[in-house]
This record gives sequence, C-alpha cells and structure tokens, in this order.
Amino acid sequence: MNAGSKQLKPMAGFTLIELLMYVSIVGALLISVSLFFATTSDARVKNQSISEVNQQGVAAMELITHTIRNADAVTAPAVGATGTTLSLSVPTASKSPTIFDASGATTNMGYNTDGGTTDTSNSNFINATKFTAGATGTISTLYALVGPTLGTSPNNKGQMAIYAGTASAPTTLLASSSDVALTANAWNAFPISSVSVTSGQVYWLGYNTNGTAATQNDLRYHTTGANQSVYTSRTYGTWPATWASGTNSTFEFSMYAPIVTGGSGPNALQIKEGSGGVVALTNDKVTLSGLTFKNLSRSGTPGVVQVSFTISRVNGSGKNEYDYQKTFTGTAAVSW
Repeated sequence: MNAGSKQLKPMAGFTLIELLMYVSIVGALLISVSLFFATTSDARVKNQSISEVNQQGVAAMELITHTIRNADAVTAPAVGATGTTLSLSVPTASKSPTIFDASGATTNMGYNTDGGTTDTSNSNFINATKFTAGATGTISTLYALVGPTLGTSPNNKGQMAIYAGTASAPTTLLASSSDVALTANAWNAFPISSVSVTSGQVYWLGYNTNGTAATQNDLRYHTTGANQSVYTSRTYGTWPATWASGTNSTFEFSMYAPIVTGGSGPNALQIKEGSGGVVALTNDKVTLSGLTFKNLSRSGTPGVVQVSFTISRVNGSGKNEYDYQKTFTGTAAVSW
C-alpha cells in the first residue's frame, strides 16, 4: 500500500425513507400555509360583502327617513296604499317633489319648470297641454305645479289624466288619477295606472280641481305657440273617455310625466329632487330589490310611511365568492 495515498471516506447522504419523510413534511407545511391564506381571503371577502351591504342599506334608509321627517306632505303613494315610488312635498320649492324609487332609465315628457305665472279659474275645467314622448316606455305618475292659493278642505283636491291625441286635440283617455290633496307652491304627484307610450307620439296631460273661487288650486304656466293647450268645462271628478271639443290656448302648463324606459346593470335606489337629475343612492357593487313604500297615514295626521327594501351583493364575475343580502325596514312620520 502506498504510504502517500489517502483512504476515501464514504459520503453522508439521505436514505430513501428520509427523503420521503422530508417531502411529506414540506408538503404538509405548504398545504397548511395555503389553507391559512385561503381561509383568510374568504373571511376578508365575506366581511367586505357584509360591510358593503350594511353600509349602503343603512345610509339609504337614514336618508329616506330623514327626508320624510322634514317633508311637508306625502303625495304618493295614496293613504293606505303601497307603491314602489315615494313622492314627498318638501319645504324647499326647488327640491319639490322629492322622489325615491328604483332605477330604470327615465326621461321626462312635459314642461318640468315653473312657468312663472299662476292661471285662474281652473276649477271644474279640464286644462290639457300637449307633449311629445321622447322615448318609449311606461308612465305611472303625473306631476303638476300648483300655485300659492288653495281652497279649504275638502275643496283643495286635484286630479290629472293622460290622453292620446293629435297635434290639435286630445282624443282617447288612457288613465286618470284619484283625488290628491294639493300642496301650494309645489309639484304635486298624481299616481295613475301604468300607461305605455311610444317615442314620437303626441300625448296630452290634463288637470282639473274642485276649488270654489277663481284663484284657488290653479296651475302655473307660461305662454308658447298656438294650440299648445286646450280647455273645456267639466265637473270635477269626471273625465270624458273620448274628447269632444274645447278651446285652444297658447299656455303651456307646468306639468310633466316621467317615462320609465328600463336600463342595464343592477337595480339601484335613486332620488330625484324637483326638476333636477336622478342621483343613485347605491352603487354597482350591490343591487336593490323589493322596494316598497306603504302610506300608513290616518286622517288628521301629516303622514307616516313604512319603507322596506333588500340590498344584495353583486357577484358580477360569477366567482365562487360569498353572497350576502339583507332586508332593511323603517318607519318615519312627516314633521316628526
């Protein structure tokens, strides 16, 4: 044996069993870490969903009930009725009526501006103004701006109606409202059965009232072109199914009707103040359903409204995420 040679020592290594144990331990650790992060992520998404629904639902309910408490009167729905639109007469004329409802694109048909002049002798006369529909859709509420002087109850009531017609006169009655107790210097809402209208067609909005003097319950208007309006004597509370005759005038009365045309995306709770634009109160992260307003008012009271709606989280991408919804209910009284 050569004295200068060295003996090689065997190299230390892993046995197959040790290697398998190492891989198993590392795999278990990775699985545990993954499960931890997955659980944390699910909890975060769940908390975000609940928070989104609660925040928007509470904020919307607080705004609606606050507006009811500070209103002058409930103009829709009628006493004892339930509807999907809440219309309030409020102290600030430029914000009256204040309307809460669900989204669905809308466009106004009519003259939704204060004409600047108060008419006279509207009682027991139908005053109808022609307007052209700018969209196809449905109409379920008519609005009229009433002047400063009202008759004393029960002679403080008004009704509205919508007629099909031509450019020269109304023709066929489509729908009419029930009695509405009028609010002075305010836009008054007149709910009707839903009517379908077609873009480009002419329609006539009519108004009648039961005042006992020439200066009571009269509409606001401005002067425009010939044959803009027509009026005819008619006992309050009755509407001719077919228009017979009348006298033309150059008045354009301050009245209009929102046309609901529908829309895309999730339903939203929205508010419209006076002649201003519609403002959404909920965003596209949630959707609204089951919106109802019940008028619980009793005779001699200013008005009580019960509000209910459901807010649901929107999962637009269809991911396997946490779905959450909550129903909000509240009640508020006018001038509480």
